[in-house]
Amino acid sequence: MRNEETVKYLNIMIESLEKKTSLLEQLHKKTLLQSECIAGKDSDDANWEQFDVLIVEKDSLIERIDELDTGFDNVFNRIKFEVEANKEDYKDEIHKLQALIGTLTDTGVKIGAAEERNRKDVDRIMTAVKAGIGKARKNMKASSGYIASMYGNQAAFDSTKIDSKH
Repeated sequence: MRNEETVKYLNIMIESLEKKTSLLEQLHKKTLLQSECIAGKDSDDANWEQFDVLIVEKDSLIERIDELDTGFDNVFNRIKFEVEANKEDYKDEIHKLQALIGTLTDTGVKIGAAEERNRKDVDRIMTAVKAGIGKARKNMKASSGYIASMYGNQAAFDSTKIDSKH
C-alpha cells in the first residue's frame, strides 16, 4: 500500500532531479560558450575575460547542483527502505526518477566531452605560449651573445657606445 508521505518525498526527489537537469543543461551551454572563446584560437585571439566570467558562472551552478544533490540524498535516505520494500507501489515515480537519471547521465557525458575539448584547447594555447617564451629567450640569448662579441665580452652592455659610434 502506498504511503502518501513517501509519495510526497518521491515527488520532491523528482523535482530535485528536474532542477538538476536544468542546471546541468545551463552548465553544458556555458562550457560550449567557453569553447567558442578558445577553440582554434591562439593566446591573443582567445577571449580570456569571457572565459573567466564563464568559469565563475559555472562555479555558481556547480554549487547549486551540489546543494540539490545533498538534499536529494537526505530525502532518499528517509524513504529508501519503504521504497525498496514496496517497489511496485511506487513504480511510476521510480520510472520517472530513472528517466531523469538517464538524462542527467547523458548531459554529464556531454559536459565531460566539452570540458575535455576545452582542456585540450587551453593546453594547445599554453604550449604555444611557452614555445613563444622559449623562442624569445633564445633570441635574447643570441642577441646578448652578439652584443657581447661586438663589444669585447663586456658583462654589462652600455648603449652609449652604440650611440657614440654612429
